[in-house]
Amino acid sequence: MKKSILFLLLAIGILFVAVFTVSGQEADTVVLTLLGTNDMHSYAIEKPDSVKEGEVAKTGRIGYAKIAAYKKSVAENGPVLLFDAGDTTHGQVIATLLEGESIIWLMNEAGYDGMTAGNHDFNYGYQKVIDFDYMADFPILISNLVYKDTGMNVMPQYAIYNVGDIKVGVFGVMTPETYYKSSPVNTEGLDITDPYEAGKKMSEFLRPHVDVVVALSHLGVDGGSEFVSTGLAEAAPEIDVIFDGHSHTLMEEPVIVGNTLIIQGGEHGRNISQVKVTLKLGESATDRMTIVSKEGSLVTYEALMETEPDADVLDMTTKIQAMMDEVASEIIGKTAVDLDGERETNRSQETNLGDLIAEAMLVETGADVALTNGGGIRASIPAGDITLGQVITTFPFGNYIVTIEATGQDLIDAMENGLSDYPELKGAFPQIAGMTVTFDPKQPAGSRVVELKVGGQPVDPAATYVLATNNFLAVGGDQYTMFADNPLLGEFSAFDEVLAKYLQTHGTDDLKVDGRITPIE
Repeated sequence: MKKSILFLLLAIGILFVAVFTVSGQEADTVVLTLLGTNDMHSYAIEKPDSVKEGEVAKTGRIGYAKIAAYKKSVAENGPVLLFDAGDTTHGQVIATLLEGESIIWLMNEAGYDGMTAGNHDFNYGYQKVIDFDYMADFPILISNLVYKDTGMNVMPQYAIYNVGDIKVGVFGVMTPETYYKSSPVNTEGLDITDPYEAGKKMSEFLRPHVDVVVALSHLGVDGGSEFVSTGLAEAAPEIDVIFDGHSHTLMEEPVIVGNTLIIQGGEHGRNISQVKVTLKLGESATDRMTIVSKEGSLVTYEALMETEPDADVLDMTTKIQAMMDEVASEIIGKTAVDLDGERETNRSQETNLGDLIAEAMLVETGADVALTNGGGIRASIPAGDITLGQVITTFPFGNYIVTIEATGQDLIDAMENGLSDYPELKGAFPQIAGMTVTFDPKQPAGSRVVELKVGGQPVDPAATYVLATNNFLAVGGDQYTMFADNPLLGEFSAFDEVLAKYLQTHGTDDLKVDGRITPIE
């Protein structure tokens, strides 16, 4: 059942507060354990990494059944809360085929106490995030998301948890990058306000009423982001602990900014972030507790190898997976070579899978050129039969192909955008067909394109071309704003269908990158 929510009308606006009670213990000091996950991307099931025959994997994805079991084991010795920092409900077949609802079911069963939303949690549209909040046995907290026309908050902003004698105030902030790191249509009608200002307001409001202030932050710590969690800590020094996400950063040691501890556990449930907060009881019942110390660490896959998974979560996972497998096992194509869908390559260089999907887009549409973003390619496909499940995992966003009218200058600007962070990883990195680009990474961003050819001829900035791209980029996603207002010429099938059709006709024999994206060394 949904936990009770107490609505408070305050001078700063209407804020939503959930009050939760969890059993605690009495002593001169008490240790509160805070657990967190981030950037799960619906990797819900425990899976060890591949190792050589005879070896035992000591790394892998922990899965919700063991996350639940670990929380229960900690609860035997003291108060504990479990949170998630976003990008949770999207990415794998187990989530995609049910639009993320299956992940909320599992989080309910696993005993999560709260989460914030990441940019990819909006991939089904913002109304789905609202639906998730109603489905969940825990609040989905976002303090910097409002309706554009009224300024009213879309989601609960904060929650106060009574954990025995401890009061814990928790709020969430999301990244403004959601405007373009999910399809822009998914946040139409909403404003994502300054997360630093929201964090300062929330933490200053909560501080007099609670013993511990926690922020669930989907900001990350990437240097290229305008808003990061270290900046949040500087702007809002009343925050005690930040559970961070978005940048997929493995913080083997927490980052300390002033009195704020920041922790992030990498990605895909490979670690559980853990913070132990030791508090000293007040002299009277009305006194707030004093934080004596905070210690952050990561609970690794290896540390939980001998832990028995929670039976109820495991049973639910098994039933959901059986439903998915029946649909996802359909064979839709075949490949003779491994198709490279790795994050590290597709966001920084031309790949054979990037070339393949871009070529398939040209064949499907008859366009002059094709462009898709490397960040939209999420997993490799090994040689052999290709199933629907593999393709959905590789292209999980449900994107379909469109054609738009684009000038040569638009294409040049698009290349500048996609190559602006090279050699650093960037989701907007272009995977292309029908054109070749040579660029100089030593030049400043925005001035790197040395030569762009379309059909073997230098691009004419004033000419008009037919561009095949995905519906995400066509409306300005990943900062491809030069396309946002361009005339739409046609709409075509989804990536999985187009790729299957192309493979059945052309195959993948000897598929190699051919130098269509060339940096000047």
